[in-house]
Amino acid sequence: MRNIAKKSNTLDILNKYHLTAAKKYGQNFLVDPHIIEKIASCAPITKDTYVIEIGPGIGALTEALALRAKKVICFEIDERLKPVLADTLADYDNVEIIFEDFMKADLDGLVTSLHSDDVCVVTNLPYYITSDIITKVVTAQSQIHHMAAMVQKEVALKLTRDKSPLTLMIDYVGSIDYAMTVSKNVFIPAPHVDSAVFTITKERTIPLDLCELIKGAFKQKRKTILNNMKPFFNDVRKALAACGIDPTKRPADLSIEDYVALNQERRNHES
Repeated sequence: MRNIAKKSNTLDILNKYHLTAAKKYGQNFLVDPHIIEKIASCAPITKDTYVIEIGPGIGALTEALALRAKKVICFEIDERLKPVLADTLADYDNVEIIFEDFMKADLDGLVTSLHSDDVCVVTNLPYYITSDIITKVVTAQSQIHHMAAMVQKEVALKLTRDKSPLTLMIDYVGSIDYAMTVSKNVFIPAPHVDSAVFTITKERTIPLDLCELIKGAFKQKRKTILNNMKPFFNDVRKALAACGIDPTKRPADLSIEDYVALNQERRNHES
């Protein structure tokens, strides 16, 4: 099928397969071809690009990606969509659907098997598990160079404005940008809030021990960095002093450079 995102086509598909949006998977079907095209254009996709999509739904965004990319690999958790996607994406031989929970998938193994340095993630994220999925992509040790994702608008604003373990990890690997706002009125069923698309450019991978340190620092984010770093150092005050960090600061007061310095200090004393 062509132009899946056209509202009349989406409704025909939903009626044909007696489908309703599954709340437990945070499903909402986007029915604006113009918005679909804009989302697909948010990533630097060429005919050499491998695209990973999480939660293709009935294939509206997948179609736009398939027309641009070398291959689109989709992870879908909803088994009801097997016959639907086999139908709607039948015209595209460069699409592979993996019916598996993305959070349980071996992402690094998949990306490595592609033998390509041109891999990106483009997706309309299920709202109920947004942060976990973004974290998995950001902390991946394989060569994923870009992510473009639609999330709740409030989430996108927090990612581009607030300090958190995830935003610090993003700061380390590259950069994040707020790309566009998407009205709640272009979905079936309409969610309660507007959505937004953000993009992440990954220029390097993040060491997993640094991720561990950052997450540990924010376990009790209202406490001082002195308290929160105790599990990582025998002499926390000495470590903080060596890095030039005020022990009375809170986790959100520190920059990614501060955490990199602390992690190096920890490594120095472990070796």
